[in-house]
Amino acid sequence: MKLTKSNYFSQEANRHYMSNSQFKSFLPSYGGCEAQAMAKINGEYEDPPNKAFEVGHYVHAWNEGTLDDFKANNPNLYASTGKTAGQPKTEFKHCNKMIEILESDPLVLKALAGRKEVIMTAELFGIPWKVMLDSYQPILGEDTGIFADLKTSKEMGGKFWNTEMGVYENFIHHYGYTIQMALYAEVERLVSGRENWLLPHMVIVTKQDPPDHEIIYFDYDVIEQSLHIVGKHIERVKAVKSGMVEPTRCDKCAYCRGTKKIKKIKHFSELSLY
Repeated sequence: MKLTKSNYFSQEANRHYMSNSQFKSFLPSYGGCEAQAMAKINGEYEDPPNKAFEVGHYVHAWNEGTLDDFKANNPNLYASTGKTAGQPKTEFKHCNKMIEILESDPLVLKALAGRKEVIMTAELFGIPWKVMLDSYQPILGEDTGIFADLKTSKEMGGKFWNTEMGVYENFIHHYGYTIQMALYAEVERLVSGRENWLLPHMVIVTKQDPPDHEIIYFDYDVIEQSLHIVGKHIERVKAVKSGMVEPTRCDKCAYCRGTKKIKKIKHFSELSLY
């Protein structure tokens, strides 16, 4: 299947290719659920609208250079009633502050330079994968270069409880961004034919007022470790996606709550297990 920007996120593409987000959607450690993941792939479930995603899309459109088109094609960005009718909603007004912070920092603009929204596909762990690089600069010197991913975040210093590990972790680990950057690096390496990985960078801007922002990079050690994690789980994910194995329900996510059928009555003390 030939991928383009118009079909990259399509159901057909998601059936044919594995992606970073789809892989993690199968894993409970990243908030995933096998039953919900399969329902999405089969067209039986869609995530409800999420303002956080819309904010991310707004800032990404700026990076891609298509913000004017994005505004024109998304009338929901603007208030439709009251005194503010026709004006951007509060959260999207704040997006402009986030963009101003990024535009005012020369190192950010340098990190986000290059080709935009670059689609790549490669076979990895025995199946086809797809990635889309926000900004791609394969050559910044002799046999070097970077790619960068732009992220919007609530804040930079938040901490999240990892139930499986019993520890707090930062948002990079909580949302599996190390996994994402490792997969992108490996697919890019395979497509380019280079021997070594490009160093992944992440440009982060927060939704605080005023926004904070940072540039971080990921080294070869974390790429190798993260690919090992993918390799550890991929056979189970492949088996479930192919229909060879029945998906497990988490009974906690939106899909499972909406399709739940009680099979036994629980004693009140069992609630402590949740």
